[in-house]
Parts: sequence; structure tokens; C-alpha cells
Amino acid sequence: MNSRLIRTSLTLSALVATAASARGEDAAIEAEFKKLDGEWTAPAMAGGDVVYRFKGKKLEIDTPSRSYTMTITLDPKAKPDKAIDFKIDEAPEDAKGKTSKGIYKLEGDDTLVLCFRGEGERPSKFEESGFEQILTKLKRKKKATEKP
Repeated sequence: MNSRLIRTSLTLSALVATAASARGEDAAIEAEFKKLDGEWTAPAMAGGDVVYRFKGKKLEIDTPSRSYTMTITLDPKAKPDKAIDFKIDEAPEDAKGKTSKGIYKLEGDDTLVLCFRGEGERPSKFEESGFEQILTKLKRKKKATEKP
């Protein structure tokens, strides 16, 4: 075999391996989105509960005084914690168009812990830091057909 044919063969092998790896990563991300799908509630705040509705790559949040629609991206392989970004599509003008960076973890099937900042760098650990960094623990809302 000539060297050109060997280089072409190696290049094609590398491209196939890269494509297979990307499909694997895409499958892992899609599996993570499926884990989040559904309705979650945060502890009651003044005026009522905060409801989070994950629908694929979209998130709707309803608070007693505001509503948000966001596009989310996930990186379940990020270290030390899984990464989540919230791009705010629909919201009051002071928030619209911004992206919040966060981290998340699932505790079993019914608890989702989110830690994020309104602006700036991604949090490095799960902790509250005034209005700069928000830590919230969500509980999966049971469907009417599920037993509590």
C-alpha cells in the first residue's frame, strides 16, 4: 500500500470513530433530558409554589409573580458536577435574552438540585450565596395516575 492510501484510510477511520463518539454523547444527553422531563415544584415562596416544567430542551417556570420560558443545554459529563445552562427566551424585559449558568444533580427519581447564577461564571459547588448564586431543591410532581 502506498503512504497516501494509508493516510486516507487512517483519516476515514478517525472520522468514523469521531462520529460514533458524537452519537454516543448525543444519546447520553438525550437520556439526561428524558430524566428531567415532567413537572417539578420548588418549596413555596411568598405567594405560592414555583413550578418547573421540563419539556425536552425547553423549560417553563411559573412563579407567583413571573413566568419564564427557556432553552436549556446540558453537559452531563462536566466535572466536578453536571452543567446546565438556561437561555431565557420569554420573560420580563430585565431577564429576556440572558443566559444563566448552573450545575445540577438528580437524587433518585424525584429530587432535582439546581445551583445557578443569574449572570457570570458557573457555580463551583452546591451552595447558596445571597442573590448571586441560587440553590434550589425541586421535587417531581406526581402524575394523577401515580401513587404518592
